[in-house]
Amino acid sequence: MPPIKFTVRKRFHLLQCKTRTLDSGREHLAHYRLIFVISGEGKFVLNREIHSYSNGGVIFLEPDQQPMFQEDRGTEILMIAFDTHLADDFQRKKAYSPDFADIYKQVENLCKNIRLIQGKPVKNDRDAQTVSYLVNQISFELSQQSSSFIKLIRSSIELIVTILARNNFECKKAEEKPLQHNLSESMIGYVKSQIQQNKSIRIGELLMKFNISEEAANLCMLNHTGMSLRNFIFKYKADLFKSRMLKMDISEFSARL
Repeated sequence: MPPIKFTVRKRFHLLQCKTRTLDSGREHLAHYRLIFVISGEGKFVLNREIHSYSNGGVIFLEPDQQPMFQEDRGTEILMIAFDTHLADDFQRKKAYSPDFADIYKQVENLCKNIRLIQGKPVKNDRDAQTVSYLVNQISFELSQQSSSFIKLIRSSIELIVTILARNNFECKKAEEKPLQHNLSESMIGYVKSQIQQNKSIRIGELLMKFNISEEAANLCMLNHTGMSLRNFIFKYKADLFKSRMLKMDISEFSARL
């Protein structure tokens, strides 16, 4: 099957081809691109790292990034390139194509902050199936080009990007959860140590020590203790004072409250 090329109003550039055809072309290198594996599996090199790809997988590319696929005559892909004409003077140009501007920004943020695994389907099975279905639908519309095919392609692309962005955000939250937990534990340990040594705690110094804003510190503490940072400090001081008055261990005292 020969490569199929199509451009939707100079916003989306589509290319359906074998990987060996993509390797030889640099036509869309200046754009953000999503590559969907329609069929096949193998390996590719991106930024000097070797990745595996599989059927239904997605590869996320920033401008000037070019994956090099292993020698393969069977793998078929669909590439969607998002024209970067909005990159300069974005706010002014957005007024002329607000719908594309929103989806373009989503793709830009997605490719710059990728948490998903390159070359693999998203982990959510339902979303992976939906993406695969929409990619196949786009492929079908490209080959048929009926009267409504442009609208269907554009709508499918927007839905795919939304699904990928949602899954990328979920991966980010999963990564941040243990980091927040460790940060909360470290701040709590520091606060307790300072108070037990009768040292004054200055919020500004604490925030500088952990390289965190007061808003973020409060969020971590609320998630971990149910209290803001300042309220935790005040309560621990009060608990420690009472435990010393009653000659009790602070941990036992706090556990009884």
